Amino acid sequence: MEKKRRDGVELGKVTVEYGIKGFPTIKVFSPGKPPADYQGAREVKPITEFALKQIKALLKDRLNGKTSTSGRSTEKNEPSASVELNSHNFDELVIKSKELWIVEFFAPWCGHCKKLAPEWNKAANNLKGKAKLGHVDCDAEKSLMSRFNVQGFPTILVFAADKDSPFPYEEARSASAIESFALKHWEANVSPPEVTELTSPDVMEEKCGPAAICFVAFLPDILDSKAEGRNKYLEILLSVAENYVWAASGKQPDLENQVGVGGYGYPALVALNAKKGAYAPLKSAFELDQIIDFVKEAGRGGKGNLPLQNAPVIVKTESWDGKDGEILEEDEFSLEELMGGGDIDASSKDEL
Repeated sequence: MEKKRRDGVELGKVTVEYGIKGFPTIKVFSPGKPPADYQGAREVKPITEFALKQIKALLKDRLNGKTSTSGRSTEKNEPSASVELNSHNFDELVIKSKELWIVEFFAPWCGHCKKLAPEWNKAANNLKGKAKLGHVDCDAEKSLMSRFNVQGFPTILVFAADKDSPFPYEEARSASAIESFALKHWEANVSPPEVTELTSPDVMEEKCGPAAICFVAFLPDILDSKAEGRNKYLEILLSVAENYVWAASGKQPDLENQVGVGGYGYPALVALNAKKGAYAPLKSAFELDQIIDFVKEAGRGGKGNLPLQNAPVIVKTESWDGKDGEILEEDEFSLEELMGGGDIDASSKDEL
């Protein structure tokens, strides 16, 4: 008899793992529980009664505070951050995402998958806010299994920058190894922080529209700071790695007027909540420690928030080219031109 393969092992080894000594053997695989043996008569009624008993036990567990997701049992007070993925949400959550995803393709009956489950859940919880972990039940999602050419269980695929070309995770299957691997690739995959120049209404909408807090910096004129000075200000903002936009002094007059910038000089910084129409100014020096404190305070809700008069009018401006500014030379005028042109005759020069 030809031996079929599951989980990368021969069927004969599976019979040993589950204690199967004869055929047919009937077992019930319930989420989060070891397989239950059926030892009753091989007739419809007793088999049905046995199945109903297992279902009732599962429902009782859930009512008592235990939940399961695709065969992944977790206590109610320790939910897993691993996301249940299926053919309906996979593209939206994973393929279209800019985040790093590590996805386990498993089967509920797979012994190695059950062994991995607690390590996987622990890693998923520890990686929240950085890499994302998800899982696919291949018994229920044959199309995803086929799409990604999954041939054994568990198969772990990494969806990094190129989501259309995932690669296999081949490290140890422990929480610490998964976390270490994920953090290394997250750092390589994550977009570098940026401070965007506020040059149009579109920039304002993209960077500040959906954000709870958007930090807007107003920097000195390039003739005052030169490129070296401006870059130092931008480096300070980048080191805090928050959601920033910036504008040179006088480039966005309506916004400056509404947040009271200009009267106390540049550089200046405000925390802006565009949705609520409120802002809070940085009242201390434009220095790293003060900005860090200001950002933390704004994240906690801030103090002394002020209302905007209305939605600021953002005008289109040219982006800074990264160079020092140039002083425009004014045209020179002769005294004769200022006094009436070049037609003044010699005799009139002596008259006052």
